[in-house]
Amino acid sequence: EYKSYLRMRIDPQPSKACEHGFIFIFWQGLGLIGGIAMYVWSQDDIDTWYGTLKTEAWFPDKGFFFPAYIIAATFTGSAAYGIWRYGGISKQVVPLTLHLFQTILAFAWVPILFKARDLLVAFVICFMVFGTGLVRSALFLRVNVVLAGLCLPSDIWYGFLSAVSLQLWNKNPSD
Repeated sequence: EYKSYLRMRIDPQPSKACEHGFIFIFWQGLGLIGGIAMYVWSQDDIDTWYGTLKTEAWFPDKGFFFPAYIIAATFTGSAAYGIWRYGGISKQVVPLTLHLFQTILAFAWVPILFKARDLLVAFVICFMVFGTGLVRSALFLRVNVVLAGLCLPSDIWYGFLSAVSLQLWNKNPSD
């Protein structure tokens, strides 16, 4: 049996177009809407508090967090939709559930770091986001190599954020 890793089967049934559109919007909207909401909610703290922390030269500027997250969420949302195309939630329950779990953890990181200002918990959450992302990518790889590749920017970003979170915790001990 020939398996194409570079293209997905296009469903010729027009009746499924609405379902596919809804599912695509769900997977894209999940990360984007949640990320935008967390950013808007935490914007004041990002603008004021983040600048007061002791940082390293390689730390991202406060304006870099949101665009990097949007790029990562867009790519992983597209990948999740592609994985769904390989049999729906019933056949891809583990990788898609792990993707949902990682997304929820990513949402939690923003208010824990910028609102609660708990650097240790923020590091632990970020490291969990990074770890679940790597496992998610490995599971996506078993389905389609290109879709797993779409998760690479997210994996790199959360690996970098884990290092940033660790250094923030080390350089800024709580009183």
